[in-house]
This record gives sequence, structure tokens and C-alpha cells, in this order.
Amino acid sequence: MLTSSPNSIVSRRGAARIGAFSIVMIVLFLVSLSYAYLAQDAEAVVRRDLEVAVAAKSASESSVETITRDLADRSILLGFSENPAINPSNVEAAAASLAELKANFPNMEPVATFEDAVPSAISSYQTKVAQIGALEASIAELEGKLSSERDAKSALQAEKDQRISTLEQEGRDAAETSDSEIRRLEDSVAKLRSQLNSTTEQVTDAEDAKRASERALEAAKLEQASVRSTWTALRQDMERRSEKSDGEVSAVMTEFGVGFINLSASDRLSEGTVFRIVSGRPGADGSEAKAFCRVTKVGPKFAEVAIYDVADRFEPVVVGDQIYNPLYEAKGQRNAVLAGNISGAYNEPELRTLFAEIGINVQNDISNATDFLITGGPIFADADGEPLEEPMQVDQLPVYGQARDLGVTIVSMRDVLQYFER
Repeated sequence: MLTSSPNSIVSRRGAARIGAFSIVMIVLFLVSLSYAYLAQDAEAVVRRDLEVAVAAKSASESSVETITRDLADRSILLGFSENPAINPSNVEAAAASLAELKANFPNMEPVATFEDAVPSAISSYQTKVAQIGALEASIAELEGKLSSERDAKSALQAEKDQRISTLEQEGRDAAETSDSEIRRLEDSVAKLRSQLNSTTEQVTDAEDAKRASERALEAAKLEQASVRSTWTALRQDMERRSEKSDGEVSAVMTEFGVGFINLSASDRLSEGTVFRIVSGRPGADGSEAKAFCRVTKVGPKFAEVAIYDVADRFEPVVVGDQIYNPLYEAKGQRNAVLAGNISGAYNEPELRTLFAEIGINVQNDISNATDFLITGGPIFADADGEPLEEPMQVDQLPVYGQARDLGVTIVSMRDVLQYFER
């Protein structure tokens, strides 16, 4: 089958029309020749003309056959004919089809022939094919997303079903465990009730034992109070018996406020020690001080003192007056414990040194061997140095209660400093 473009089909149709016209002209020419030769030599001319006419006829038939075959090929290619091999294409039908093609493709408005319409139709077709391809790709993408969503939904559904199944199983296990726990607790309650009954009996026995212990404790307290009273009486008796003068005034220079006492360096006397001076006359009241004296110089046989705070200038200090310092001990040794805030003229290290010079040993803890509890001021900080919310008074300290229970002499720092002036 021959193939050609719509432009070539139109060209061939024009060529066919020109060939038919040529045939007519040739026939007329032959007729004219025939009439011309009739007037001449008839037979020769006729024969010659006949041969020419036969040749022309053969050529015309060949040309017509070629044109007819060409028209058939164009009709077969173009269509618009019920039998293209016999009847040529219907031009009106082809024109109507071209108009319909232009109506369906708006961009073909200036097209006048099928030759021009074909490229535009191909371009429009390719555009549509591309659009359809893009739509198909979009559809495929959407279908992929839809498939993914379906898969995800299926996975979530499967996970949900699995979770529900797990929870149901856990619920069944929890119920079984709860039942088992309830049974265990009921057994425990029964055991506890039994133990409670037994404990109740034990508590009753313990209460009886407690009452017996309380009675024994009361008896022990009474005994302790008796012992404490006895100990206090003995200690007071010892203090009364030990309340003797530490020495006496050996010489006095009243006009200079200077005197001498019969204590020396061998008596562990130190400068600054203060003594209370009382009358040495027999029967005099030893509780009233005539004056005070402070050691200013310690010699090998006696000590020089400064006399001050004379109670009555008409009753001056004289030779033979007795001197007292409850903390001073010339030969033996006494023990003391410091409690509270130590501040003022002496700090704690200085007090320890001063007490050591006069035979007083400062202990860290109170005991039966303690002679004095020397109390300072309130405590404002704890052992770590952190401030207390409220100051703690000395009588709130545990050592204060211990000293009171043991009958230890409690002396305030203010009273002590009367006998130790700088």
C-alpha cells in the first residue's frame, strides 16, 4: 500500500485533472487529422493516422490507468469513500471531517488542509499524552500513598489488636494474681490475728512487768535521792571543814595600800591572784570581807599584795587578818569543768593556764572527781559554728544537770573573776 501526506494527495488530484484534459485535446487533434487526411490519399493516410491514433490511445489509456491508480491510492489513504479502489474520496466529507477536527482542537483555527492539520494534531496529541502520563503518574503516586496508608492502617490495626490481646491477657493475669494475693492476704490476716492474740497476752505480761519495773524504779529513785542527799551532806561537811584561811596578813602599810601575806612561790602562788580579807580576831564574823587584796609580787618567803575595796576605813586591814580564795589550793589539786560561753577578761586557754598555776585541773567531762562547775554566758552557736535560733542558757546544758545531780559546786564566771584580776 502506498502512503503519502495529505499535501501530496491534493497535488495528485490536480495532476489527474490535467491528464484528462490532455486526453480530450489529443482526441480532438486526431479527429482533425482524420478529416484532413480524408481529403488526401485515403488509405495510406488512414493507416498512418490509425497507427498514430492507436499509439495515442494506448498512451492515453496508460496515463488514465496511472491516474486512476493514483486516485485509488489517494482515496485508500485519505478515506471518505465506501470503495476507495473504485470511487475516489468524497471531498465534501473530507472537508466536514477537517472542520470537525478543527472544532475539537481550538489551536487548529488557522489550518486549511489535512497537511497542516496533521502536525498540529500530533502536537496536541503528544501534549494530551504527556498530560495523561502526568495524571497517570499522579494517580500512581496517590495509589502508592493510599497503599502505604492502607498498610500503615493495617499495621496499626494489627498493633491495636495485639495490644488489646496483651491487655486482656494482662487483665486475666492481674485478676489471677489479685485472687492469689487476696488469698495470701487473708492467710496473713489470719496469722496476724493469731499473732495479735499472742501479742496481746505478751503486752499484758509486759504491762505487769512494766508496773513492777516502775515500782522498782521508784524505789531506786528514792534510794538515789537518799544517796544524793547523803553525798551532798558529806560534801558540804567537807567544804565546811576545808573552809579555812589560805593564809594571813604578815605586814601592812596602810597609807600606801600595800601589805604582805605569808604565801610564797613554793605555795604555787601567781601574780594577779585575789584574796578576800576577813578579820582575824577570835569570834569575828568570817563571812564579811574587810577588803580585797591582789598579789603584785611573789617572793621566796612572802608575797606583796595591793589592798583595795576596804569596807570600813576605821577598821583597816591589820596584821593577822585572814585571807580566803575558794579556788586557790596551795598544796593539793582540785578539778573543774568549764561550761557556757567563756568570754571577757580571760579566754578559755588563759583560764586553763591560770587555774593550773593555782592547782586547779580543768577537765573536759564532769565526774565524781569534779570539784567545781564554772559557768559562763549563754551559747549563741552550735558545735559547727552555726547560729542558734535562740540563745541556750547554761542551765539548759546537760553538764549543768549532771553537776547538780553529783552535788558539784557551781560557780559563775563573774564570781571566779573576783579572785583573778589582771
